Amino acid sequence: MAVERGIEAIPRQPSPWPRRILWIGLVWAAILILLMGAQQGASPEDRTLAISISASGFYTLLLYRTRQRWLPRLAGHPLRNAMILGSLNAAVIETLFLVVEKIMGAEGVAAHPNLIMDLLVTMPWYIGMVVIFVRVQHVRRFSPVIVLLLGGVYEIGAEGFVGGAFEGSIFTPAFYLLIPAVFLWLFIPVYSSMVLPPAWVIDTASPPAGPDPLPSSRWLRLLVPKPSGPAWRDAVRPLLWILPFVLYLAVFLLIVLIVSQIV
Repeated sequence: MAVERGIEAIPRQPSPWPRRILWIGLVWAAILILLMGAQQGASPEDRTLAISISASGFYTLLLYRTRQRWLPRLAGHPLRNAMILGSLNAAVIETLFLVVEKIMGAEGVAAHPNLIMDLLVTMPWYIGMVVIFVRVQHVRRFSPVIVLLLGGVYEIGAEGFVGGAFEGSIFTPAFYLLIPAVFLWLFIPVYSSMVLPPAWVIDTASPPAGPDPLPSSRWLRLLVPKPSGPAWRDAVRPLLWILPFVLYLAVFLLIVLIVSQIV
């Protein structure tokens, strides 16, 4: 028994494999970006994606290099400020994609050619995803490596499956081959500023003493992280926001269609 207690007292070393996988994936993403943007005859859309994805990653790097200036100012209300920061960064990235699309003369990369419409379409997903992620991260304290990987997973859920459903690509076998081979790694830089800087803000706060009180709604209970449950289940909770987002998107597009017919 004493030996067992001694073994249990030894802290577990984190597995090096997530970090290795992330670095391999980011190198692969860099190669894909170079192929998209630098090849002869690259389309404006490919160049837009290459520039926007790269700029998204550099934006997160800029936040990292300047974190000593802005992070202490957000430490007073870490959860609230983490949610605000992640949501604002989402708006920055969405605007970045649209601006680059306009400069490159591309079409169809951003959600809508009008910035206001673009944000009305996309921000409900970003805000909901960020809010749930912040609650989960406050409880779980995933490492930066895991946070970055989760950002890619969240992007696959939104842009991949929701966007693919509207385009019809999710009904093709190639779509499911491209997810682990291409999409996941390209999406990590895009979502990096939405999840990683909020995680830095959360790290300035103490972990919660106990679980959050459960809301009365059964649906909302699914969004509340449970420290006693499996960590992976909490990690994917932001994907549950896809269903409300799809319902919002359907209603929003219906309203736009009706208004366009009237006008």
